[in-house]
Amino acid sequence: MSRNKFLKLMFSAVLILTMVFTTTNATYAATGSKKVTSSGTMSIALKTGQTGNSSEVVFIVSGLPTNAVITKLEVNPGFIKYYAGGMLTNYLTLTSSNRSASEKVTWGGAGNTTLKTSGFLASRANGTYTISFNCTCLSGAIVNGMILDVGGKTYSSPYITIYWDDSL
Repeated sequence: MSRNKFLKLMFSAVLILTMVFTTTNATYAATGSKKVTSSGTMSIALKTGQTGNSSEVVFIVSGLPTNAVITKLEVNPGFIKYYAGGMLTNYLTLTSSNRSASEKVTWGGAGNTTLKTSGFLASRANGTYTISFNCTCLSGAIVNGMILDVGGKTYSSPYITIYWDDSL
């Protein structure tokens, strides 16, 4: 073997070894957020002194990577559409098809409020979520100067925002 061929072969081997040791096989995780809205409403009507749960609103989250997990979850119950009587909102309940337990989030009933939850961290992001609220009727509505024994409350246009990562 000639000296030039030997040097070329040696240079090629050193170059290949240098590339092998300096090249990494890095993969980058995808992250993002998804806002899911609903045209549904959460409504409740109760007699004075009663406590109960509103109707549920359902959100279907899909289209995220299969292994996407929740890093943050926010719920906005929407706008107050109807309010009659003295209705005390106790909490909002959030459930998911990916967890057996629901989470109760403290909430005073203000409309268009962003509520943060930590109970769903590291859960699969794709799935079906439901929200409802719990309320106590302190006094009925006043209609034509008469106090009725029933109060009610409705929220419209609720949404959830899921922040996700697929590297966990």
